[in-house]
Amino acid sequence: MAQVQPALTLFGTWWLVSYEARDSKGQVHYPFGAQVSGQLIYDSAGSMSAHVMRNDRPLFATKDPARGTDVEVRAAFEGYVSYFGTYTIDPQTQTVTHHVRGASFPNWIGNDQLRYYRFDRTRLLLSTPPVLFGGQSFEYVLVWERI
Repeated sequence: MAQVQPALTLFGTWWLVSYEARDSKGQVHYPFGAQVSGQLIYDSAGSMSAHVMRNDRPLFATKDPARGTDVEVRAAFEGYVSYFGTYTIDPQTQTVTHHVRGASFPNWIGNDQLRYYRFDRTRLLLSTPPVLFGGQSFEYVLVWERI
């Protein structure tokens, strides 16, 4: 369940402003391109959900999602990350832990996703500890704006 909230609260619905990956040399990469969409929800009962997608994912040639080609399905999967579950907040370390119950990446299910948080005026900045992706270590930084 959600714990005591800081002065600025995580509760509510947030739109994604930016999504960056910073490598060990400090270079910024845009895993889903510079233009992304996303939504993050934290409710007062301790439930959360997060969705991030690239805006330029190609459409399937068919209207039947079960008939996508391997290339279409791969592009759709690689351009979308989503998970849901519960969360706990530790105001002293400024971390929020997402306890994943379901995810587009099956390996996250049943595991925790730690995020560092801070507020910058009206925006929420979430970042990850170093994460291995494609054999390289990245810190992911997501900027959210309350709806």
